[in-house]
Amino acid sequence: MSLEPPSRADVERQFERLLSGAAGREEVDRWAARYFTEDVDVADPLVWSALGRLHGIDLPAGPAGEYLHDLHQVSEWLSELRGDGSE
Repeated sequence: MSLEPPSRADVERQFERLLSGAAGREEVDRWAARYFTEDVDVADPLVWSALGRLHGIDLPAGPAGEYLHDLHQVSEWLSELRGDGSE
């Protein structure tokens, strides 16, 4: 059984879980990564872009334990996905 592409609502939920602390960065990264590793055809360009951002959300910025993308940036990405233009 092949993996179906996620909806915008599915991707929004992952952003929300990350921002609220309900899910960790590694968990969200693994969720997004499967759409790349299983070569799922995602037709919606906003969903595809958001998946690309979530896949790699756990990348470190350096040895200090900080992440390459902070939560403010993640929040901005969610706003872009929603198309609401808010920051």
